[in-house]
Amino acid sequence: MKILHITPHLGGGVGSTILGYLSHNKTFEHEIASFGYTMDYVLEKIESLKIPYTDHVTHEELIKKIPNFDIVLIHQWNSPLLMDFLVRNELPPCRLVMLGHNSGFDAPNIYTEKILMYPDIFVFTTALSYHCYDVKRLPHIFSGSIGGALEITTERHLRNKIIYNIWSTDGVEEYKDIERKDGHKGFNIGYIGTVDYAKLHPDFLEMCKEIIDLNIPHLKFIVIGGLKQKEIEAEAKEMGIGDKFEFTGYVPKETLKNYLETFDVFGYPLAPYHYGTCDLVLQIAMAAGVVPIVFNNSMEKLFIKNNRTGIIVKDKKEYVQAIENMYNNINWRKELGKNAKEDAIKRFTLENLNNEWEKVFKKVLEYRKVSRKWDINKKEITYKDVFLESLGKYAKPFIVEEENRETIKDVIKKMESETEKAVQILIESGTREIKELAKIPSWQTDTKGSVHNYHSYFPDDPNLSKWSKLMKSELK
Repeated sequence: MKILHITPHLGGGVGSTILGYLSHNKTFEHEIASFGYTMDYVLEKIESLKIPYTDHVTHEELIKKIPNFDIVLIHQWNSPLLMDFLVRNELPPCRLVMLGHNSGFDAPNIYTEKILMYPDIFVFTTALSYHCYDVKRLPHIFSGSIGGALEITTERHLRNKIIYNIWSTDGVEEYKDIERKDGHKGFNIGYIGTVDYAKLHPDFLEMCKEIIDLNIPHLKFIVIGGLKQKEIEAEAKEMGIGDKFEFTGYVPKETLKNYLETFDVFGYPLAPYHYGTCDLVLQIAMAAGVVPIVFNNSMEKLFIKNNRTGIIVKDKKEYVQAIENMYNNINWRKELGKNAKEDAIKRFTLENLNNEWEKVFKKVLEYRKVSRKWDINKKEITYKDVFLESLGKYAKPFIVEEENRETIKDVIKKMESETEKAVQILIESGTREIKELAKIPSWQTDTKGSVHNYHSYFPDDPNLSKWSKLMKSELK
C-alpha cells in the first residue's frame, strides 16, 4: 500500500510531524510532494529514511502522481500554494485524507465547509476544532467507525464524510533522557516556537520587563525560533531590556536539547487568538521536565493539568507571579517538572500516533477512489478568487470592498453633481471592515493565510496588492 503526502512546504513544525510518523510506520510505502521550500535538516532526515521526495512540485506533476497511490494525505493549512492547487484543479480518482495543522478558530486560519467536505476523511490535531463555527453547522451524527468520529451526512456529497481527531506529535521519546543542569548560574526562562505576535502574546515584552523588575539574579530570557525575532529583539533594546535576552533564531535539534538542559522554566505566553493545536514544543518542554507556564487558552488547557504538570494563568499579573513562585520554590518546580515529563512520555509517543493513523487508513481503504473538483462557479479563476475561497464567510469584507469599487465606477459615470461626496461614502463603507481586520495580529502576519501571504506569492494580482497595501497602511 502506497501513501502520497502532499504539503505546502516542509518547515520545522510540519516536517517534524510528518517525518516523526514516517520513521515509525512500517505498514505503508510513503512518498512526499511539497509545493514549497524544505528546511535543510528536514531534507537530511528524508534522505536518511530513503523516502521518495519531490520539491517545488508543479500542478501537472502532482496530477500525474496521484493515481499511482492507494491513499493521498494532504497536510492542510491556509496556504496560498495549496489553495491554488485545490481550487484550480480536478483531482483524478483517489482516496483522500486531510490533516489540518491549525485549530481553525481565528481567521484567516479557519476551516470552511468546503475544505472540510473536500476529502473523504478530515483529521484534526486537536479536539478543540470540533467546536469551530463551520464544523458545528455541519449535519452530522456521531459514528463509532473509527472511535467516536463525526460522520457527516449530506445530499450534496456522494458518500458520508468523516471528521476525526488525532493528537499530533513527532514523538518525545528522544527528549525524556535530557538531564537538567540545575547548577547553572542564574535563572533561565525559555521560549521555543514562532517569534511573531500572531502567536506570541502581544504583551510579551511588557511581562518580561515586569519579571526583570523582580530583580532575580542573573535572569535571562532565551527565545528560540524565528520569523520576526529581529523586530522583537529591536523592541526589547528600545525598552532598555535587550541585555536580558538571547534571540537564537532557528537552531538544530541537538542544539535545542542543549538549551533545554539549561531552562529553569518554559515561559510560553501565547496570544488568545493563536493558531496552535497540539503544540509540539510544549510536548518537548514537558518531556524534558521543564515546567510550562501558560495562559488559559483552550489549547493550553487541554495540555496542562494546572499545578500538577504546569501552571495555567489567566492574566499578565498571574504570569509574572507564577514565574516568581517558580524561582522561589525549587522543590515545587522539580515536582511539577517530574510530573510534566511523566505525562508527556505517556501521551505523546510515536506508537500512539501510529496506532491512530492505522485506524484512519484502514477506514479510508474501504472507500472507492473518486475524482473531486472544488465547488466554485467561475470559468476564469484569479488569485484573488483563491484567497477568497480560503476564507469562507470571513471573505465578506473583501467582497464588499471589490463590489463597492465597481459601484464607484458607475457613480462616476452617471453623476455630475455631488460625485465626490458619493464616491467618498462608498470608499469608506467598502474599506472600513478591512481596516478593522488590519488591527488584528492574525491578519498582520506575512504568513498563515493572510492577504500579505497571498500577495507575496501572487504579487501581480491587483486586488491582493490593493488589500495588502490597505491593511498595512492602517498600521502606520
